[in-house]
This record gives sequence, structure tokens and C-alpha cells, in this order.
Amino acid sequence: MAFSILSAARRAGFALGVLLAASAQAAPGALPELKLDLGQTTVSGISSGAFMAVQMGVAHSASVRGVAATAGGPYFCALDDSLGAAAVSRAIGRCMQGDPDYRPQAIDGRQLARMVAATRGWGARGDIDPPAGLAGQSVWIFHGYNDGVVKKPVSDALRDWYKAFTPAGQIFYKDQLNAGHAQVSAACADSPGGSCNVCAQTGGRFINACPEPGQPGALYDAAGAALQMFYGPLERTATAALGGRLEPFAQAPFTRKRSGSPVAPAKIAMGDTGYVYVPAACRNGATCRLHIAFHGCQQDAGRLGTRFATTAGFNEWADAGRIVVLYPQARSTLLNPVNPMGCWDWWGYNDFLFDKRAGTYARKDGVQIAAVWRMAERLAGGGGRLAAEGRPAPVLRVVDRSAAQVALAWAPVAGATAYIVERADAGGEAQPRARVDGGRVSWVDDGLRAESHYRYTLRPLAGSAEGAPSAPVEVHTAASPPACDPYFSLARGVPVTRSGRPTQATCP
Repeated sequence: MAFSILSAARRAGFALGVLLAASAQAAPGALPELKLDLGQTTVSGISSGAFMAVQMGVAHSASVRGVAATAGGPYFCALDDSLGAAAVSRAIGRCMQGDPDYRPQAIDGRQLARMVAATRGWGARGDIDPPAGLAGQSVWIFHGYNDGVVKKPVSDALRDWYKAFTPAGQIFYKDQLNAGHAQVSAACADSPGGSCNVCAQTGGRFINACPEPGQPGALYDAAGAALQMFYGPLERTATAALGGRLEPFAQAPFTRKRSGSPVAPAKIAMGDTGYVYVPAACRNGATCRLHIAFHGCQQDAGRLGTRFATTAGFNEWADAGRIVVLYPQARSTLLNPVNPMGCWDWWGYNDFLFDKRAGTYARKDGVQIAAVWRMAERLAGGGGRLAAEGRPAPVLRVVDRSAAQVALAWAPVAGATAYIVERADAGGEAQPRARVDGGRVSWVDDGLRAESHYRYTLRPLAGSAEGAPSAPVEVHTAASPPACDPYFSLARGVPVTRSGRPTQATCP
């Protein structure tokens, strides 16, 4: 799913017909101009969309304040193998590592250093925003331990790449759910035609429902965890009570060659129609924020219609949170470029046609990145800047947890210049754990013991004056994930063993 390749298609006797039009209920119109604070933009993605989200977050780090990546890898993971997508098999082996047909190649320290160096070099030349902007981002990374498409060492490398630019207290990594390769959603079961996979499955629509360990009857809410880490505590609207609407729009006005001349969306493997979820308040003139959600391979509108946009779980948190959600669409193409699975470009299939330098697809003038950013700028065309808001007293919330980490988020406190996070172990006294800048609304505690109890409080500071603490919040860390070694055949579209034999076995 994460990646489309011609050689695998040939081996499988793969043949794709002409795509069906996206199943929107209304004809696509113009993308609206709203009052959005573009500097509050966040991005997310699954699989190829995770790579794309990372690319967008790096290229526009001056505006993007948060990145969520499910089953993705480090920036410029394809390295020089992306030159015209000529060595795509090596990119698969390095940046996915789960298909036995391609020799896995570990992302070692030397390769990671090259990816970091490319980021710094491109930033110095202005090909991307200065990497200093990455220090202000919050990063949420997810890897399900039954994911045999993009293996855990790849997500580990993504975390390590971010550590070169982003403080550790702003990076959360969840890896202890038994999820397959999928967008994990608490909303897909609520929507008509949702048809969630069970948690450990890989395939179908690649949208899974996963029980939240230790909370009987609750589903893990990936979208809610990420968005609250980025924006602070939010309130979820039930799917049936959503007040906004999903609007189709034409993507052609935003797709251009690097020369600036128009190009048909299909020529850069993008769909004719994209979608945007607009909360009622944003439609009625309120200043809002923007989240860009990138689907994965085989989740484009040509295959799923609007199902990713309606069941991924973001709209439910965006509705009351005044967050506009942009769902740009890739599409399947067979020739010029070769992208039969409808993936976003992270290995250079567009560079083959538009540029002869490896990695241009990952920079500001990458044709897909530039097209989506034009969409963001159009949405923000009505202007708007969110005024600083603050509550009189701190409200602290646990928004995510793993075996070793806890992600905390809070509503800003009026006048706060910094926050002190205090932690108490079970039966112990609270001790200061971190001092966080007053402009931030989240922090990640690391190095915790699995299946252990902790209690946190938050104290705002106004200069040297200390305000009243928040009410304490309790959290029990998750169990460590079991040893698990899944694999997946891209050509056959099924889970396999290390030796390439189909299997239904999953780790519990």
C-alpha cells in the first residue's frame, strides 16, 4: 500500500483500468476563501501520506506547527535512489523493509546523517523553509506492531531524524497497539459504509478500529490524540451531530509545472477532485485553523470516494475546534508518471518528468507539495490571525500514552510565560519534570516504566510569579509491545511470512 512500483505490477500481471470518478454527492466547485491563521497549520498522513506529511512539514516548517505520521519514514528517505525513480526497488528496501521481494536495507547512521544534511543544505539554499522552524513543531508518530508494509525500524528512523531538529519533549511515538498498516480511527464505525477493519488487519480500505487497552468499550482515537497534542484540549463532536460539511472542489486550478504553467492533475498523479471539511463557525466568518490530512495508497477518491475524508476521524475533532480539514487527493496513473496505487510522491516519480535532481519532489517546488500549499493559501485567502486566548486556571489532559511515554496537553493560561510540569510516581511526591515555554500547549514525558502509574500537575508561571496548579491527572502507561515480525507482499496485496508465503497469522 505505501508505495507503487512498476516491477511489482509486472510480476503480478497487474492491470489497472481507467479510474472511476470520485463518488462525491455534489459537483466540485471552487475552494472557498476563509479566515484561517496559516501559521497554525498542521499536517498528518498514513503510509505514503505520512511521508508526504513529513515533506510538507519540512518544506513549510515556518507555518506548520505539528506533524502526525502513521507508518512513515524520515525526510528524503529515498536518497539518490529517487533520481527519476530509477532505483525504486532500493527505496522500497530501505524505506519500507516489509516486502520479502525487496532486500531490506537498514537505515543506518550514515544514511540518516545524509538525510539530515540534505535538509540543512536545502534550507540554507531556500529550497525549503529554514530547518530552525522544526524546533517549534510537535510531532506524533504511530506504528502498529502488525504493520508488515512499513516496518518498525523505518518509524524508528523517522523519530531519530526528528531528534536532530526537534526537542525530545515535543516528539511522541506510539508503537504498542496491535494495529496493521492502516489509519486507526474511532469514527469509521460511526459513518455509513464505514466498514472498519479489525485492528490487526492490513488491507481493504486500510482504516482500522482498535480497542483502547485498559479502557473497556473505548476505541483508540488517533486523530484526537494528534490534534490535541498540536492544539491543546479539544472536544469531540459525535459523527451524527457534525455541524460542518464536506465540500468537493476542483484541484486543477492548483496543479502546475515547476515553470508555473498549468498541468492537468493526472499528469502529476493528483485527482481532479479534492475535499475540504468546513465547520459551520468557519463558514460563518470565524477565524479558524487548518489541518491537512493525506490519505495513503489505495485510499484515493477513485477507489474510496469520500470514505477516507468521512471516516478517518479528523472531522469529529475539527468541528467544535474550529479546524478546517483539507483532504487533497492523489490518483492512480499507469504511465507518465507510473503510480498505479494512487500514492503520494515520496520516491521521485514526478521528478522523472519535471526535474533531474534527486529529491525535488520533497521541496517547496515539488509539484505535489506546491499544489497542496496553493490550496492552503487559497483557503486562508480571507485573512485572519488567531488572538492569544487564555483561561484563568490551567486545565491539563493526558492525550496519549505508550509503554514509555505520556503526551500531555493543556489550554493556555492567560499571562503565562512558562509552565512547570510536575510528576509523581505511584505513592511518591510530585517533583518538577520540565519547564515548558509559555507559547506551547503540550509536552511529552519520556523514559517511563511500562504498566506503571503516574500523576501529573501543571503550574503556570507569569515571570517569576507562580499560579495555582491544575487538577492532577492520572495515567497508567501501556504494556510493552510483544516481539512481532510481520511482512506484506506489495505485488499480491496480502500479508506473508518472511519467506514470502501468504499467512493470516497476526501478533496478539
